[in-house]
Amino acid sequence: MNYSLTRTTRLRRALAAAVLVPGITGTLLTVGLPAQADGPAGTQGVCNGVVNQLAHRGAIQENLLKAATKRNADAIAVLQAKRADLQKQADALNTEIAGLNATIKQADDDLAALEQQISTAEASVKSLTQQQTATQQEIETATSTLATLRAQQADLTSQLSPLQDELAAAQAASADLKNQATSTQAALDAKNQEIAAANAEQATLQKAAADAQSALDAKQLQINSAAGELANLQAAAQTAADNVKAAQSAVDAATAELTRLQGIATTAQSTLDAQFKAVADAKADLAAKQKTAGDAAAAVEAKKAQVAQAQTDLAGLQATAQQAAAALAAKKVQIAQAQTDLASLQATAKQAADAVDANTKAIADANASITTLQSQVAAAQQAVTAKQAELTTAQNALAPLQQQKTSLEADIAAQQAIIDSYPTNSQGRKKLDAQAQLAKDQTQLNQVNDQITTTNGQIASLQGNLTALQANVNTLNAQLLTAQQNSSALQQQAAPLQAALASANDAVTTKQADLTTLQGQLPALQSAVDTANTAVGAKQAELQGLQSDLGTLQSAAAAAQAAVDAQAAVVKNLEDALPGLTENRDAAVREVSAQRDKLTQLQSALTAANDALTAAQQAVRDKQAELKSLQDQLPALQDAVDQANAAVNTKQGELVLLNAASDVLVAKLTDLNAQIKVAEQKVLDLQNLVNPLLEQLDSLNQQVSDTEKQLAGLQQQSVSLDQQVSDAQATLRNLQTQKKTNRDAVAAQKAVVAGLQDKLASVQAQITAIDGTIANGGCLVPGK
Repeated sequence: MNYSLTRTTRLRRALAAAVLVPGITGTLLTVGLPAQADGPAGTQGVCNGVVNQLAHRGAIQENLLKAATKRNADAIAVLQAKRADLQKQADALNTEIAGLNATIKQADDDLAALEQQISTAEASVKSLTQQQTATQQEIETATSTLATLRAQQADLTSQLSPLQDELAAAQAASADLKNQATSTQAALDAKNQEIAAANAEQATLQKAAADAQSALDAKQLQINSAAGELANLQAAAQTAADNVKAAQSAVDAATAELTRLQGIATTAQSTLDAQFKAVADAKADLAAKQKTAGDAAAAVEAKKAQVAQAQTDLAGLQATAQQAAAALAAKKVQIAQAQTDLASLQATAKQAADAVDANTKAIADANASITTLQSQVAAAQQAVTAKQAELTTAQNALAPLQQQKTSLEADIAAQQAIIDSYPTNSQGRKKLDAQAQLAKDQTQLNQVNDQITTTNGQIASLQGNLTALQANVNTLNAQLLTAQQNSSALQQQAAPLQAALASANDAVTTKQADLTTLQGQLPALQSAVDTANTAVGAKQAELQGLQSDLGTLQSAAAAAQAAVDAQAAVVKNLEDALPGLTENRDAAVREVSAQRDKLTQLQSALTAANDALTAAQQAVRDKQAELKSLQDQLPALQDAVDQANAAVNTKQGELVLLNAASDVLVAKLTDLNAQIKVAEQKVLDLQNLVNPLLEQLDSLNQQVSDTEKQLAGLQQQSVSLDQQVSDAQATLRNLQTQKKTNRDAVAAQKAVVAGLQDKLASVQAQITAIDGTIANGGCLVPGK
């Protein structure tokens, strides 16, 4: 909180109140209160001037009473306005006093918090000062220790330097031999790579030769197959030619038979025509008789014509209704077919979706397998690393044991020399001591040999375990590669499967749209069927009316027809002969028609045979062209086989030369490895001398480094503590300064509150006086 700003605001308000209150008081005193005079003792509530008049004269003049009342009312109004102003001032002072009291309380709380912070800061300064002193003592101790360690380090370095020089020379000689061996090994590796590359190339060439031979054999099989097919086609063409000849013979025979039957039919027709002429003559006589019945029959015929027209109209309407019903049925069939097609397309889309889902699951399974294999590879690699660390530890443990063994053997030899220098039966002190030491050294040597044997066994076992673990890593890597290849193949299949699914879904959408269109056409077709059925019903009603009229007319025509019947009997006799003649004519016509149909069939068979012959001849020509094309490809394929075989032979010659060069490099490398073994033994002997000293030096170096780090840390800690002490002291000073400032501000604010409370008491006294005057009717209250 900004105490200075709050204090300044409060002070300004206090100064304004100090100026305002005296002004209000002076104004009130200069306004003038109602006229008054001393009255009799004990008279209250009435203006003394009026009362005195009553006391002196015994009566009150009316005008004086009115004037007094008016003056008192005016005075009361003035007093009420002044009281309202004073009340506002009192309320403002109360509000300001309450605000200042709240501010003072907050300042007191803040001051208590500052005192707590000051106490904490003082404790922190004390603690940091104690830490600073302790750290300085630790720095002095570490400095002394570091000087001692550096002196030991210099002494050990002087002992180690000549041995390291000799070791460096031996290592350089060994390194030179190793470099030669490395160069030779690199040359051997390069040669082996050339041999491997040549073997790979030879395998590739052999495969190419085999592929070329396979292509040649396949082409020969194609040629043999085409030759067999050509023979079959040529036989089929010959058969087709024979069929054409047979069909042509059958057509010629059928044509001759048709001519014979047409002659018979002409004779039968002539006989029938003569009989028809006799019938016509008889009918001429009948016509006169029928004339009478003609008029009656005409009416019947007219009505029949109307009936026939109505029947024709009805047939047309029924045909229209049938067409509409057929169209409706056909549309329903289309809808049913579309629904069947839609079901098939939906099944296809589902199969495509299932294929996509199966592929997606297979990819997820493959990825999960990859993750599992990667975890297994990582775990196996960690096992290899751990086993290598164990092997390194065992190998490092072997060197000190071998060094200890060498030392014990040297000591045993020295003790044995001492013993041998004494006679066999001697009991000299040195001989006895030497024998005791020899027994002790031999026991230790046996223990060291056992430890070396155990360590060598551990190394061999660890090396075997390491080989098995590395083989497991290789197997897991191969499995991981296979899983990754499977995942890649599945991911490549995802796009075609997704495309098939999209195509199937598009087909389903299209078929659904077609089905919707067909179903939308059904209402119109159904309406057409209903309209046609209504028209048929109306026409049937009309036909029934016409048929009723026809019955009446037929009764009238029956009488006229009776006269015709006699003449009709004559005509009937003549006509009775007509069926036999007509049957003869029709039989002849049927034989002619049957023969003509037979001829047409034979001509069709002839045309089909000609078409089959043409197709067979074309197939023969096409197969001959195909056979020639296959035969033309044989020379190039044979050349490819010959070239591939020649390349294989050339590569085999190169491999012989490369293997010979590899044998030379192997012999050179064997000689270098023998020299390296001698050099490494010398290096090992020197290392057995240098390593203990290096271990001591490393230990000292580590101690020096640790001490230097400790000293640097202590010095850094000392600097940090110095800064912390300085910061803590500055914080303490700031808190103490802030405490004084806040205490002064609180005191000033309390003084302001006291002044405001005095002003408030004065205003409240004025309000009380005004309240008494108003209650007294506008006259001052005595004694107030």
